[in-house]
Amino acid sequence: MENLCCYPPIDPDQRHPWLMVSHGKKLRNHTFYSISRNQYFERSIPNFCNMQVSQTNFSEWLALFDFNIRTFHCCLFNTTSKEKIQLPSFESDLTSYNCILSKPPSDPDCHVLLVSSSILFCRLGDDKFIRRTRTFEDGHLMAAVNFCGKIYGWIIRSHAYCSLVEVNFVGQDLVLRNFGQYYQIPNPSPLGYPLFGSYLVESCGELLMVHMIIFPCKQKVAYFRIFKVNFSEMKIEELSCIGDRTIFLCPHGSMSTLCGEGTYKKNSIYYLESLESDRNLYVYNIEDESKTLLRPAPIRRNTLYFMSWVTI
Repeated sequence: MENLCCYPPIDPDQRHPWLMVSHGKKLRNHTFYSISRNQYFERSIPNFCNMQVSQTNFSEWLALFDFNIRTFHCCLFNTTSKEKIQLPSFESDLTSYNCILSKPPSDPDCHVLLVSSSILFCRLGDDKFIRRTRTFEDGHLMAAVNFCGKIYGWIIRSHAYCSLVEVNFVGQDLVLRNFGQYYQIPNPSPLGYPLFGSYLVESCGELLMVHMIIFPCKQKVAYFRIFKVNFSEMKIEELSCIGDRTIFLCPHGSMSTLCGEGTYKKNSIYYLESLESDRNLYVYNIEDESKTLLRPAPIRRNTLYFMSWVTI
């Protein structure tokens, strides 16, 4: 059993997630960065060695992917009980995955959805993942999230419209439930900005669609657009402010919290750049669209690393 000192110090006043940076040979070094303290803690956690660590939509569960060139061995890991649930191995495509659970792992009907350059899914207890493309009849799936017990997806239709769909596990495939003209908006990317990132984030009881627009020449973030799904009126509304909330974006799991007084920036987005060579953290002020650079950890150049938000 791992010693508790392997993990970052417990702070009951810390409301935000840790930025975890796995780096070094076989990803055996684990640096945890606290935004509120502007401080990092160096650790080496045996369970995380040689692993890509991703946060699931259940705060006590992480997804661990054994970083192997040919095959990914993966499991779910409970940070409280240290329980491991083995998942089927699959052929690696050398990308990282966003892991979404349909239900808590204790539920026998829990499905695991992995989203990256392709989609993999299975039911807990299955002996293999089913792999499929992100392209459906209705469009291309950009992001997915578990919200209020249902999995929703954000799809783009022919680069013209974006819309919200419900994602269902049916037999050996995924079936998208289309809401028609409801929950549909024009593509938020302006002409001349072909690069973007799309995120679905549960935020204090609301479902947000966060659109990251990227400078095509620099491959740096230009600005963000944020939309709220209004289920009662069956429409999508653009937001210019998120109040006391803060969003934490990452391709392998995003989240949002209420900002504590004076601890970190509210009405802001903490995000990682898309460039693999950029190992910094940035904070985007939604009100004035300014960007501030933070340096979460001293990582050597030309070394393997993996960054993700976790709630250890």
